Amino acid sequence: LCLSIGILHFFIGFIAIPDAPFILMTSCFFLLYKRFIENPDWRISISLAVIISIMLMSKYLGIIIIGLTLLSDLKLLRNRHFWLIAVLSIILLIPHLLWQINAQFISVKYHFFERSTESYNISNTINYLLSQAFILGPFTGIIFLIAAAIYRSNDQFEKTLKFVFWGAYSFFFLMTFKGRVEGHWTLLVIFPAIYFGYHFLTKAHKIKRVFYYLFPISLILILLARVFVSLDLTKFRNPNIARISKQFNNKTKMLAINKQAGNLPVAFVNSYQSASLYEFYSGSTGFSLNNTMGRKNQFDIWNVEDRYRGQKIILIPNYEITELATIPYDKEIIRYQMIENFQSFSKVDIHLINTVNDAKASDTLKMRIKMKNLIGDSIDFNANKDYPSYIYCQFFNGNKLVQENKKLKVENYMLNNDSIELNVITPNKEGTYGLYFTIRTGSLPSTINSKGYRIKVKK
Repeated sequence: LCLSIGILHFFIGFIAIPDAPFILMTSCFFLLYKRFIENPDWRISISLAVIISIMLMSKYLGIIIIGLTLLSDLKLLRNRHFWLIAVLSIILLIPHLLWQINAQFISVKYHFFERSTESYNISNTINYLLSQAFILGPFTGIIFLIAAAIYRSNDQFEKTLKFVFWGAYSFFFLMTFKGRVEGHWTLLVIFPAIYFGYHFLTKAHKIKRVFYYLFPISLILILLARVFVSLDLTKFRNPNIARISKQFNNKTKMLAINKQAGNLPVAFVNSYQSASLYEFYSGSTGFSLNNTMGRKNQFDIWNVEDRYRGQKIILIPNYEITELATIPYDKEIIRYQMIENFQSFSKVDIHLINTVNDAKASDTLKMRIKMKNLIGDSIDFNANKDYPSYIYCQFFNGNKLVQENKKLKVENYMLNNDSIELNVITPNKEGTYGLYFTIRTGSLPSTINSKGYRIKVKK
């Protein structure tokens, strides 16, 4: 059963992402919770608190498991051991909560607020539904779904597993009405799926025979996928073939960039993955330079932008600019830009004073903003005369940039000033948009300087 779940081969096998410790902690949680139901005591309660805290720090999706577990048995609210677990879990999570406060809830803002204005797209729902059988498969996944639907719960533990299994699927189904849902987000159902699949197949002999026919096919496909991933297929001109192993063959590319960059810091646009791979393979400095077409990440928290301000760097864009120079590399074209006096100002916060929730299409809104330096060091917008900075207004529909307008040149006196007035022109089509205020310096893309302000545009 475990071998037939293809995604376990990759997400637990060799891809370094938080899903691996999350699945481990999820399994430990259910194991301990089963013992807790049978005989609750302080030892199991302390163990559960530790597991819950690690599970939540692995992925915030753990809160869904905890919530559904509680909903499956509300009598837990009258159990003193339950409250011991709750208090201990919160105490263990205090360091992480303090980190969130210090980082201004950067991950919470991203998951719940940024790019949350996307209109409903039925393809999000269809893709989600079609992907789920393959997440638990490729072919045997349908057996798990049938087992969870038919298998009858015999005790509270199995009732809880049912709540988690169908509750998680229902939660993410509803999330498709808000935006795109990644297929692997439902990995928290793997433990209940294997549990129900095993107990179901021990009794359903006809379906067991079907499973025995499907299993070899699934395993062969999974092993072939692992072989293809381990091979370097990036030399193939066919992009579909090259894409299979592209993300696992980066060493020669990163060393080629390092040969060109030497000891200079290398900024990768909107790619913490490339920056991390570059540092790993080259041993040199790389960082992610993020803009409004991406999102903030750990490099913003480390504040590396300010560390290299005023220095000479190399920029590797994630978009095609044909006039840029190229790095010799036989598998793809790597373009780069040499910046003598790097200037970027993502640590300048732009706050909208007079928020507007509704507006007419192509209307001109008078808005007042306030700019604030979020770091203690002084910022000089005139440090590089060849790279002046301008305020831009950008309207997004989900992840799609719909409209942007260049407003005014940023001067030093504007920092910590009372307010600055801007004329903001709304999009010419109806819809719900996210309005962002950004700073664009020279030829660099706009940095992330404000939160998204939701505006509903009508005719």
